Amino acid sequence: MAQPAKRRAVRRCLFVASAEVTELSSETRRISARTSELGIGGCYIKALDPFPEGTLVQLRIFREQAVFETKAKVVYSLSAQLNSGMGLAFQELAPNQRSLLEDWLAEVVTLLRRLDRSH
Repeated sequence: MAQPAKRRAVRRCLFVASAEVTELSSETRRISARTSELGIGGCYIKALDPFPEGTLVQLRIFREQAVFETKAKVVYSLSAQLNSGMGLAFQELAPNQRSLLEDWLAEVVTLLRRLDRSH
């Protein structure tokens, strides 16, 4: 029997930025990639060779002069040629990192509202 699709608790916004994902267990495997979606609880990382589901990672997202950094867990991994990547759930979000994340998301929402009004 097919499993029902997992639903996110929090909506993600389109968000493209450079990212670096490092496997925590070895700290030797590192992927340079890009985000495509971002939410308060996680993100999607586009990567040609994603980490397997369950992998604990250190995530860094670079945007303008700021760097968002947190530990995360790979909750799903896709190896399809066009959409390969991984969904990450943030683990230990420090207050200053949560604040930075909220600022970025607020900017995206504000921009989307402006675009909606202009059409």
